Amino acid sequence: MPFKRGFKSQCERRSVELRKRLGIPEHGPLLADQLAEELGVTVWSVDQVAGMSSTSLQVLEDQQDDSWLALTMRIGPKHLVIHKTVSSEGHRNSIVMHELSHIILGHQLAEACMLEDGSLVPGNFDQDQEYEADWLAGTLLLPRPSVVSIRRRRLPNAVACQEYSVTQDMLNWRVKMTGVDRQFSRRRAC
Repeated sequence: MPFKRGFKSQCERRSVELRKRLGIPEHGPLLADQLAEELGVTVWSVDQVAGMSSTSLQVLEDQQDDSWLALTMRIGPKHLVIHKTVSSEGHRNSIVMHELSHIILGHQLAEACMLEDGSLVPGNFDQDQEYEADWLAGTLLLPRPSVVSIRRRRLPNAVACQEYSVTQDMLNWRVKMTGVDRQFSRRRAC
């Protein structure tokens, strides 16, 4: 997906700026919950939503329904992110960071419609906004300085995933997108 000129660089700068604001080194881990607190965003899992019937909870927690993993709502001047329970902390961190990225980027919130089978579908889905939120979320979780630090320290992937609270897929994607492995292999070849 081609982004607007300068978008990727802007994401890297935002990642470093937010870390500075939070007192985190530019290569240090940034958790979605830390960022949510800084932005004044409340984050709940579906089972934390009060007053939900067991039937509604069952529909929303259905792991077979991949029509949604998280959603962001605006309640007055505040945002609320609600996410499904997922299998790992790294996956949860990515999902919440994606939603926070929509907020940071000022994206229009999608309108959700529930189908008869209980699945949620967005009424005004914008694929370009999804790509932008994916890119920013990945950059917030693993900016280039973090990927360089991981490789310089020769951290095994499993250790890096644990330290940065990301999935193996996220780590692989960011390593590929930053080109850090190519950069390091060229240096070794010289």
